[in-house]
Amino acid sequence: MFSKKLLSFLILSVFAFSLMAGITVSAQTGLQNLKTGLNNVANNTVGNTGDLSSIDKVVTTGVNAVLGLLGIIFLVIIIYAGFLWMTAGGNEDAVGKSKKLLMNSIIGLVIILGAYAISQFVISALVE
Repeated sequence: MFSKKLLSFLILSVFAFSLMAGITVSAQTGLQNLKTGLNNVANNTVGNTGDLSSIDKVVTTGVNAVLGLLGIIFLVIIIYAGFLWMTAGGNEDAVGKSKKLLMNSIIGLVIILGAYAISQFVISALVE
């Protein structure tokens, strides 16, 4: 029984780690693109060309980077809540706390996904 729980925990941990690593890499790429875009704005290279698509790329990259970082934070909270639930040991208060934390973090993640969808729609509508 214990070995099945340990194996399940290890498999879920590897899955969560690989998922977090992929999100972290995409967030780092987004932050690097944001830094490049902000440097272009600071050097006034965007303003000289008058190209709206460059400003669009800067805003899109910034919004994606912020939402990506928030997604990472909520993913870590979800993993923490699951860990609390697994280690509760039948304590009703700990299970209730972890359920509440898990539900709130899932709601936050859904809000972030909705904000991402709305921002993508608004930015694409403004560019057209």
